[in-house]
Amino acid sequence: MSSARSGLVCVVGSLNDDTTLRVEALPAPGETTLTTGPRLSSPGGKGANQAAAAAVLGADLGCRVAMVGAVGDDEPGERSLAALTAAGVDVSRVARRADDGTGIAVITVDAAGENTIVVDAGANDTVAAEEAASAVADLAPAVVVLQLEVPVPAVAAAARAATGGGLVVLNPAPMPADAGGVRELLGAVDVLVPNRGELGRLAGRPEPTSAAEVTDCVAALDFAGSVVVTLGADGALCFEKGVERGADPVAVDGERVDTVDASGAGDVFCGCLAAGLAAGEPLVDAVRRANAAAAASTTHHGARLTV
Repeated sequence: MSSARSGLVCVVGSLNDDTTLRVEALPAPGETTLTTGPRLSSPGGKGANQAAAAAVLGADLGCRVAMVGAVGDDEPGERSLAALTAAGVDVSRVARRADDGTGIAVITVDAAGENTIVVDAGANDTVAAEEAASAVADLAPAVVVLQLEVPVPAVAAAARAATGGGLVVLNPAPMPADAGGVRELLGAVDVLVPNRGELGRLAGRPEPTSAAEVTDCVAALDFAGSVVVTLGADGALCFEKGVERGADPVAVDGERVDTVDASGAGDVFCGCLAAGLAAGEPLVDAVRRANAAAAASTTHHGARLTV
């Protein structure tokens, strides 16, 4: 990795305004459920959450973080940008749209910390392929982090723009109903970070429930890069590039914590993984660090890693 790229993480993705509601149990279809505590309003979005996590961890690793995306010209957009700036993220390449509101997400969290999330994309849907590619090319980052809360053409353009040694990390979430477009992205990706459900859909198989089934799904992918499958409280499985598909992965055990809110754990994992990779850590070491940070993030309310 060249010294010019060393230490810079670029996140291309979403910025949202989150409203979190706590309930005893997640409502069934047609059921009305009352909250059990005060609602929490906070800046969010998968991309912004990942950027914030990368910046918090990156402060100790010598990494810098830049965010590429779009918000509305409104108060939630101002809050989103201010929160990222306070975390140490460069937001100069986040566009402000006069005709579109900032994305919003409504998150419901039950007593066990499990959650459901509904997102209205708002300005996130306006991120264009040309502006994503231009930002990545100008920044020349060590690591580009991508998810699917902005249009797939913008994600694909950003991945293609990361030439000359930058690593492309794709968190394929939220997975669209048709996974075909995501499969087409894989040729430009270096590290794929799905959960079990996303992995199953990418492989065209049912969600794997065991390590052996996860291994079979990874082997079925038309993908030559590294795969890190997140398992929630059970940790992660690492399939490194160059290791024969079908071989046993490196298992990173889960951290046992008292979970309060798991809604942002996957984003914390991806952001911290990117920071570790940008700092030059081997993949498995970066996964171990990310796994510990993600577990710690579930012990407090909200979707973001805090200092």
